[in-house]
Amino acid sequence: MKGYNIKIVPVLVIILFALIIVPNKNAIAQDQPISLELIVNDILENSQFIGLTNLGLDSDGRGPVLLSGFIRNTTDSVVSNLYLEVKVFAGKVGELVNVKTLPGFPFSLEPMQSIYITNNTLSEDGVPGIKETVKFDGGLTTEGDNFIESLDGSTTLPSDLYSIEVIIFQSTNENGRVELASVQAEIGGGVPVAESIDFFLRTPGDVTDANVEITNPYPQFSWEGEQGIEYRLIVVKSSSDDSPESLIQSARSSAPLSENGSLLQYENLDVKVTAESFQYPSSGAQPLEAGQTYFWQLSTSIQSGVGTEERTSEIWSFKLSEPETSDVPVIITEETKKAIVRLVGNGRFEALISSGYTVQSFELDGVTYSGNQAAIILNQLLIRIENGDIILSGGN
Repeated sequence: MKGYNIKIVPVLVIILFALIIVPNKNAIAQDQPISLELIVNDILENSQFIGLTNLGLDSDGRGPVLLSGFIRNTTDSVVSNLYLEVKVFAGKVGELVNVKTLPGFPFSLEPMQSIYITNNTLSEDGVPGIKETVKFDGGLTTEGDNFIESLDGSTTLPSDLYSIEVIIFQSTNENGRVELASVQAEIGGGVPVAESIDFFLRTPGDVTDANVEITNPYPQFSWEGEQGIEYRLIVVKSSSDDSPESLIQSARSSAPLSENGSLLQYENLDVKVTAESFQYPSSGAQPLEAGQTYFWQLSTSIQSGVGTEERTSEIWSFKLSEPETSDVPVIITEETKKAIVRLVGNGRFEALISSGYTVQSFELDGVTYSGNQAAIILNQLLIRIENGDIILSGGN
């Protein structure tokens, strides 16, 4: 086992402590003379991602009070020969840390005495409220040492299930070691701590200099990301006066439509999405214009340590191709037929088809749609009709 390293072990322990949601009730028998309670900063309870840099801790583990607790003597007598032990485990690695007070340096608690500790008050040589000098032994285990080396300077915990055990024990020549109080907890309630929250764009387009063209004015936006994350999807039209970054940042500075915001002049779409794909809508967005280039980006806000941290994807671009010079008839699929029948009635539809008519285009809200674009809009109309969002009257 490696010797106690005050620059590494407290930091690792504090980072792990910070994710634990420990119940306020003590996990000990009622007839024991010592009680142990740990309290975690409320801000940390919903953390999805955690690391030393966003906790605001220094290299000794000091900074904001992330972890606090009480060690209490519940009797009316002095309890002596007390020792503290901390063990930290990772599911994929094993025991990472084992730190305990040195033999020959026990501490005692006066009758009904309660000691308040935080990540800022624990030190190598003492604890406020305890009159004796407290020295620690141990530190990183062999597995823990390899674990730290594998981080390669990173202060972010890898994805794993972490647990911690804190023990107060008494050691005497007569009885040996006797555990008086302990708290055991699993980090995140059994949910693996995320190493990071990453997401990767898939369609449409590619990185900004790839010059990808698309033909569908209602493209499907898709990406790979974490489950259960709310994303914000922003699409802006290119401008010769502004960079893609500045356009998207300006759009992000205003609220999305779902939060009573409004689209800026160059902003085509601003929505919140919990899935990993989104179909460009025919309403609630500015239409994409043929011949124009557009930029899009995802972002999400996560609880990270003691605050909220925004994560963003790459910025991708695509150009909507110019429309074809001749009208292409709408391909009448089953879904398209159902939509037209719901709009004009079955009798009228059959009469037109038998007379040799085809669907070239149609106008909706002042916008003319043709070809594949028309089929997409018709299918969207059918969905809205079947969901009851559009109520039709008349027809047969």
